[in-house]
Amino acid sequence: MNWFDSHCHLKGYFNKGILEDIIFRAEKCRVTRMVAIGTSSKDWALYKDLADRYRGKIYYSAGLHPCYVGNDFEEEIKRLQIFLENHPDSVALGEIGLDYFHLPKQESEGSRIKELQKIAFVRQLEFARKYELPIVVHSRNAFKDCIEIIEQSKVDWKKVLFHCFSEGVDEIVELNKLGGRASFTGILTYKKNEFLREAAKAQGMEKIILETDSPYLSPEPKRGKENEPGNLALIGEYASGIFDVKKEDLALQSFLNTNQFYGV
Repeated sequence: MNWFDSHCHLKGYFNKGILEDIIFRAEKCRVTRMVAIGTSSKDWALYKDLADRYRGKIYYSAGLHPCYVGNDFEEEIKRLQIFLENHPDSVALGEIGLDYFHLPKQESEGSRIKELQKIAFVRQLEFARKYELPIVVHSRNAFKDCIEIIEQSKVDWKKVLFHCFSEGVDEIVELNKLGGRASFTGILTYKKNEFLREAAKAQGMEKIILETDSPYLSPEPKRGKENEPGNLALIGEYASGIFDVKKEDLALQSFLNTNQFYGV
């Protein structure tokens, strides 16, 4: 039985000098593969290097996270294009998208940042089409706008993954009808999130993809502590209960689905 963490952030562990320990603990939990998700030019090269060093265990993506879209985003977009051209082994473009939760409180400034995020999102979706890459979407309080922009981009919806899905049944049904899918984090285990468990069931086990989004969003019973890829096994075991299947069966399905989505 093996697990595949479809979305994690490893830069913090690397900077602390504990990445080896993190990977060792993940392997003990049978989390044998993970994708280090890029968020800005500050981590793309590191994740490329880690993928080379831990070949077959760590894969990587590159993208400009919406929370890092600022006045200099055009320069970041140029850097991203150069990086993608020089490193075709990136397994995805992401994470990219829209985040309306962390906008400035001043309404005029918030509206301005929204527009910058939309422009950056559109530009990066063009890269996804050009380089034929799967897309990892960050959508926070922006589901409708994300759907509209992706639809207008004409990218292949089968290559679209909404990570850390936090919407309900109606939204996941809409996403699935278009051809996209969602991945689920440790928030699936939180007591108040019955709506999220219903969304996971609506998508179905046949499409299940799991992630830790570590170091964030630790699942129960480790909520409140720093998350890490090894905790994917806890999320998977909990998810097997949602679908009323053996954890080994859910592990196999999610492992195959994640391999297929990223093309590894």
